[in-house]
Amino acid sequence: MYLEEGLFGFIEIDALYITKAFLILFILFYAIFSLMIFRQIQIMAKTLPTSLSPWLKFIGIVQIGISLALLFVVIGAF
Repeated sequence: MYLEEGLFGFIEIDALYITKAFLILFILFYAIFSLMIFRQIQIMAKTLPTSLSPWLKFIGIVQIGISLALLFVVIGAF
């Protein structure tokens, strides 16, 4: 019953769901941000090709992979 859970027992459940939703939303925004960064790297490599461009593309792809993997882990954990 309500009295057995304590006066603020319902807040713990709501705070847990809010935390989960915030984490998933934050990581989703991070994944979108990593895609935007990769697109900027592609545009930069076309405009100003350098010897560093392939390394930057590789780092961008790794960042996308990490962000998507983190998103799937967080969604799977909840």
